[in-house]
This record gives sequence, structure tokens and C-alpha cells, in this order.
Amino acid sequence: MNSEMDVVARTTRASTESTEKRKWRPARGRRDLWLLGIVAAWVALDQITKVVVRESLNRGEHWELAPFFRFSHITNDGAAFGLLDNMNTLLAVTTVVVIVVLAIYYFVPPIDHWLPRLGLALILGGALGNLIDRLYQGRVTDFINFSHYPAFNLADSGITLGVIAIMASLILWSGGGRGSASKSRPDDTFSHPPKDGGGDS
Repeated sequence: MNSEMDVVARTTRASTESTEKRKWRPARGRRDLWLLGIVAAWVALDQITKVVVRESLNRGEHWELAPFFRFSHITNDGAAFGLLDNMNTLLAVTTVVVIVVLAIYYFVPPIDHWLPRLGLALILGGALGNLIDRLYQGRVTDFINFSHYPAFNLADSGITLGVIAIMASLILWSGGGRGSASKSRPDDTFSHPPKDGGGDS
């Protein structure tokens, strides 16, 4: 009798876990679409602003907005903020490698908390935005120009903000690994699948 009850219990538990996994997959897919949407939006915004700058200002021209700030049409065949000049090809290849590594980091194992996911989305969007420039323009267009600071663009800003978001997540939840952040907020839209057989949290 006990053995029969054990079999029933194991069967019920396996069925429950299977149901939870099926419920989790659509939620996981929605989270992936959320990430891809941010990546696409950042790339689009970056490219639109660069096109406007290239069409509105000749190279080297400036649009003064404040004594310390202006829009400028500046080209850069190096890295962000004017670093590593004349290395466009190397940086393009490096960017592709970084994008692949970030994708692997995102999926293996999957990241569930919204903050590092947001950071990765911004970094991917920025990397893709500048990669498009390198492949089709041969150089990156920079236009945000503060006094006494290297010019940059929205792609550079996305990479910087993404790194800050990931660093913040590591500092805030450094004690429990990549999954601990999601456990800290059970009502988070992007939390782990429930373990009690209920719906998505």
C-alpha cells in the first residue's frame, strides 16, 4: 500500500513540475521579448539621432546649446569617448565577439532579475548601434559634446548605463549569485517560476 502511495505521490509531483515548467515558458518568452524590445528601441534611437546629426551638420560643425554643452558632428574610428583611434576593423570584430559572449551569458544560465537584464539590453543595444556605424560608415558618429569631455553618442551612453546597472545588481545581491536577486522580490514580474503549483508571480 505504501509503495502504491509513493508511486502516486511521485507521479503527482512530476505532473505538477511539468505543469509549472509549461507555465514558466510563456513568461520566459515575454521576458525575452522585453529585452529584445529594449535592444531594438535603443539601436533605433541611436541610429535616428546619428542620421539627424549627419544630415543637419557638416563634419566638424557644432550647434551650441549652452556654454558647456553642444551638439557636434564628430566622427570616431576608435572606441567609445575617442579611445583607440584608427582601429575600426579590430573594434568591429571585438564588438561581434562581445555580443556573442553577452548572449551566452544571458541564456546560460538564464538571468531572471530585471536589473541585470536591463543592463545587458542597454549594452547590447549600444554595441549594435556602434557596430552598424562601423560596418556601414567606416567610423562612428559622435554628437553629444560637453566641454572638457570626449564627445559620445547614445550607443556609448547605453553601454555605460548598462555596465552601471549590472554593477549595481552585483553590489546589491552579491551574496546569493545570479538567482538571488529574483528571490528578493517575490512580486517581481521577472521572478522565478513558483514552486507551490500556483500561477506566475
